[in-house]
Amino acid sequence: MTEVTAGTLPGLVGELSDRHPLFGALRARNGVPPAWRRTPSFATLTLFVLEQQVSLASARAAYLRLAGAIGDVTPDRFLQLDDVALRTIGFSRQKAGYTR
Repeated sequence: MTEVTAGTLPGLVGELSDRHPLFGALRARNGVPPAWRRTPSFATLTLFVLEQQVSLASARAAYLRLAGAIGDVTPDRFLQLDDVALRTIGFSRQKAGYTR
């Protein structure tokens, strides 16, 4: 399997687009997606969970509220928050469960 990097992403998207018409149509409409590089960490995973099915701006706002409440986003600090606190920050019940 080819590693996905900024350099390999366009070719991989092209290959996928050639194999699957739906992806070809998406690439034609939207272009190649950005190759965001994020540091592997619990904080990054938390942000990924928050970004699902909402705008990136609203996910970022919730993440910033979380960081404001606990400082560094680490598992130990995250687990100190109860469900009510997480809902106030912007976590749905499901997202709180996934992150826990």
